Amino acid sequence: MKKSNLLANPFAAWTGHRLFHVVAGTLVGAMAVTQASAILPTPEPALDGSTAVQSSNNTSRSNAQAVSSKITASLVSVDPNGRELLVPVTANTRLQSGNVLEYQGLFTNTNPDRVRRMTVTMTIPEQVEMLGGIAPDFPFGSADGSAFARMPLRGNIDGQVQEIPLKYYKAVRWNLDAVGLNDTVMVKYRARVK
Repeated sequence: MKKSNLLANPFAAWTGHRLFHVVAGTLVGAMAVTQASAILPTPEPALDGSTAVQSSNNTSRSNAQAVSSKITASLVSVDPNGRELLVPVTANTRLQSGNVLEYQGLFTNTNPDRVRRMTVTMTIPEQVEMLGGIAPDFPFGSADGSAFARMPLRGNIDGQVQEIPLKYYKAVRWNLDAVGLNDTVMVKYRARVK
């Protein structure tokens, strides 16, 4: 009788069991497919803090409350004619490694007046890596989520100062000037599911 080496294949005793195949198939499926709702970025709008906004009952409220935000994610695909399509991601959308997503942040000024400067920050979820498609131009980026610098970021890599690849970015920030009453501004970037 031949002895099996359980260290070489610890699942050898279970591979013939039906439950093993169900559990293993479920685990492989869970690793290959990501739930769409788990990979939305976090928006962080902030306004020029020089004045507080007065509400109708004469109490001061935070400027950040005077901005409404909406984040959308769309799966980038191509139709049979070769045109690019953006298909909205829903809670039922199953994403796979390699899928390209476009994130759009819509920020509406709900202040009673024009905003001189609105600073908008969008995080990059851990499940994706940024590819580009960044708009508007001239944003700030962060490789650690807290320190921001004008993009492209540069760093010391193997003893040489080089551009840091986009896949290492953790957040993007824009300074948006002169946002009128009830005006909506859009920022966006594209990322690939890991």
